Amino acid sequence: AEAFKMNTIAMILAAGKGERLKPLTNNIPKPLVKVNEKSLLERNIEILYQSGISKIVINGSKMGDQIKTYIEDIENSNLDINYIYEGEAPLGTSGAIFNAIDSGLITEEYFWVINADILTNFSFEKFKVPSEIMGHIILVPNPEHNPDGDFGLSGDKVIISDNQRYTFSGISFLSLDCFNKSSKRYFSLADLLNEFIEKELITGELFFGKWLDVGTIERLNIAEDMCKKANYEE
Repeated sequence: AEAFKMNTIAMILAAGKGERLKPLTNNIPKPLVKVNEKSLLERNIEILYQSGISKIVINGSKMGDQIKTYIEDIENSNLDINYIYEGEAPLGTSGAIFNAIDSGLITEEYFWVINADILTNFSFEKFKVPSEIMGHIILVPNPEHNPDGDFGLSGDKVIISDNQRYTFSGISFLSLDCFNKSSKRYFSLADLLNEFIEKELITGELFFGKWLDVGTIERLNIAEDMCKKANYEE
């Protein structure tokens, strides 16, 4: 099958409430929580930009005006960042993408999606997928907080398995068709992926690099240590 090259666009999902990071998130949205003097959002914008992605869509919900202000203050003329406000209640990980597509902010055939609250050194380089594939997801070895994992792998096909499962990293490379051809408008990205996994239209890979879901105060402390180690910054 012919393959498509990656377009240089990504969506950062940044509307999460950050309940488990309270009291830090009482007055700021989770993506603006700082790890070693630099916010999670800033770190993810940087890693996308370093990979050659210059067009970014970022959604926001409660306290999202702070994210909007942060984006407006970025001094990089090569970056094209669009902010989309969802209202006080988040639309969910899948609903957010539907919303961005409806708003005309995502028109590319394929695009990256990354959760704003992860810390990683994954490289969003040029990427090819067979044209019939609806999406490609990045899986990681199961961390302590998710010992059972989320999805299985059979070769490069993602499967719903009860045996060996890995954790969804919050990083995916999705096609516009994945949303245009879904049977319903899902709230959660996992539910949307499951529909196409059953049809064997989602591929995946296991990533062994640095990755951390900064969802709790405890993991925020681990993230601080990770970032203080010079090799992470290099």
